[in-house]
Amino acid sequence: MKYYPIHMHLHCSHESSASIHSHMSYAKSLGIDHIWTTEHDTRISKPAGRYFHFFFPEKALYITLPSGKTAGFKEEENGGSYSFKEENGEISLRAFSKKGEREALYFQSQGKRHSDPLFSRVTVEISGDINVKDCGRATVEFILSAQPPTYNQARLCYVSGDIPAADGSPTQYLPLPEKKDGKYIFELYKDVSEDIGGADNALCNIRLIMENGAEITLKDIGFYRELEYEKTRSAQKELVEKIGKIYGVKAFVGFEVTGAGNHKNCFSTKTPVIEYAKFDNKVSNEQAIEHLQKYGATYSWNHPFTKYVKSGKSREEIFEIVANDLIENRVYGAKLIETGFPAGRDIFEAKDFLRLWDELSAAGIMITGYGDSDNHHAVEDCWTTGNNFCGFAGIEGEPTEENFVKAFNCGNLWSGNPVVIRDLSFTAGDKPQGSLIRGESVEVEFSAKGIKCGGYAICISNGEETARLPIKGGQVSGKWLLKAENDFNFARVEIYNEEDTLIAFSNPIYLARESAEVKER
Repeated sequence: MKYYPIHMHLHCSHESSASIHSHMSYAKSLGIDHIWTTEHDTRISKPAGRYFHFFFPEKALYITLPSGKTAGFKEEENGGSYSFKEENGEISLRAFSKKGEREALYFQSQGKRHSDPLFSRVTVEISGDINVKDCGRATVEFILSAQPPTYNQARLCYVSGDIPAADGSPTQYLPLPEKKDGKYIFELYKDVSEDIGGADNALCNIRLIMENGAEITLKDIGFYRELEYEKTRSAQKELVEKIGKIYGVKAFVGFEVTGAGNHKNCFSTKTPVIEYAKFDNKVSNEQAIEHLQKYGATYSWNHPFTKYVKSGKSREEIFEIVANDLIENRVYGAKLIETGFPAGRDIFEAKDFLRLWDELSAAGIMITGYGDSDNHHAVEDCWTTGNNFCGFAGIEGEPTEENFVKAFNCGNLWSGNPVVIRDLSFTAGDKPQGSLIRGESVEVEFSAKGIKCGGYAICISNGEETARLPIKGGQVSGKWLLKAENDFNFARVEIYNEEDTLIAFSNPIYLARESAEVKER
């Protein structure tokens, strides 16, 4: 059996500071050959057509649309060089620059409603007029995703006037398209060059730049996509396979259920995304679970405390609410739960997530705990520090999706910081972590090697520390007897560095008395 490292919660294709190229580049630099992409399904699962429309219902740069969502422009330079005009009940913005000056307006929307991956075949239509006088220049700049090797955001710029000189950034310049029927149509997915990442870019923001007397009159902006629902995800699958060949990294394309109750990662490339629009964007946690189970998908219960953080309740009150809910509902059928946040998350520390997991185990719930980055940003810190855990899945045979999921389901998985530890074994005889053993006692043992820091390991029985062993010469090992103090018992190991920061943990080995009634995984 071999343990393969795999990052299990990555966002690639809707983020300003991430991309498939960026995540795969960092994965390869750490010797990680497998990742799961888990985009927010609410961003993947949109119908085709116009998915966002911006206009001016009032004379203000930043406004509240009839939908209740806010959107608009903020001034970046030489503020004040704009005015509004109302004609036939429609409001237009006129933004202009003076001779020798530069004016820039930056578009943004609440919740990044206008953002979408270019592989969904994004087109933007701007109604208005762009005028350049003498030596002026106007630029419609579409700001895209972070791309290696600089990990700066790519830019696709449409220019009326002289094309600027290259500045070393991942930037592509094109002439402004001709206006048709009062609109400028920007076919981003067709125009974007592979030199700046191609379809592996999200439309993140728009900047309107007017220089040396240029002006832009704007009535509205329409954002369109050609693909919808699962077709969008299929396009991402094709893209990750293509990019994966460049880096030698295999990406399994799942998704994170984010529009129906607690967030849940779907670890299945075959389960289709939920088509929210067909349910009027009202899908319950139970409906989402029914959808996942219909396709036999393995799914996780993500960052379990997050939705209660703004409740005004104390940390301990939230802990009790979550623990009682997950025990009563047996974690809603999830096979995994996120437990490894070494830097903490929200108002909770690493120890809180591990304590919650122990309470589930004490209640006889065998669920695989795992650590991940939930990484929305492909920058160095997110891969090498903080909550940068990945899973190490025990696999017999080839590292296929089916074999990874099998390891997830049976708990043969440990999690850790791949920068400092890559070898951890926890067994009971020939039984790997995640195993259930019947009897009155069982000897468990662990070993960890090649650790690139000092620190210590903690042996845990039924949620209590039973021994603390120092790391010496980059390794630590130990064994102890787990006794059946209760009908259902468990043991696991945690490893910390000198700063008392969690760097790895195993899944439990479970011990149940012969007479105990135990629900299987």
